[in-house]
Amino acid sequence: MKPSRATARTVVLAGCAALLSACGVFTKKEPPPGPCARAMILADAEQLTQFRDGPGRDILDVSYSGRLSRVFADCEYQMNKDRTGVMQVRVYLAIDAERGPANTDRVAPYRYFVTLIDADREPLAKNVFDLAARFPGNVTRMTLTDDTVEMKVPIAAGQSGKDFTILVGFQLTEDQLDYNRQARIARERAR
Repeated sequence: MKPSRATARTVVLAGCAALLSACGVFTKKEPPPGPCARAMILADAEQLTQFRDGPGRDILDVSYSGRLSRVFADCEYQMNKDRTGVMQVRVYLAIDAERGPANTDRVAPYRYFVTLIDADREPLAKNVFDLAARFPGNVTRMTLTDDTVEMKVPIAAGQSGKDFTILVGFQLTEDQLDYNRQARIARERAR
């Protein structure tokens, strides 16, 4: 029995595909450029507590608070033959938001920053973003996520994501920063 023309074509095409895929075995592949930049929450800027106006700093004076609960990054590289290129970084984060007893408008406006630093801890870029929590009904807690923050980082030959760190934190006033530091000291003493 003689094979049909369609069967013969299929066999020829499969053979060509096998030959072409085998060619890739003999070519030298470039190693991947490296890992993604490490994403971290800056300890002193991890939390935010906003009190109502006035001298009170009791729990009843809290308008809202927030804690950066998660941050992570992923990367893609676009590299040239000379091993220079661009690292496209996407940063994702989550904020645990809480409405305090002194909050009457059911809104909590947060400001956070995303900073890129190099291996020498020198800042290369910083952006500040606004994100508001709107608490419906009896809701006093929620987790917020924002749009993905994207950065394009130039990569020199020999560099990779391991040479960079992404720091995320709340954009705090001096009073809020002092409050966070005092609270951290009190927690450490209580241990």
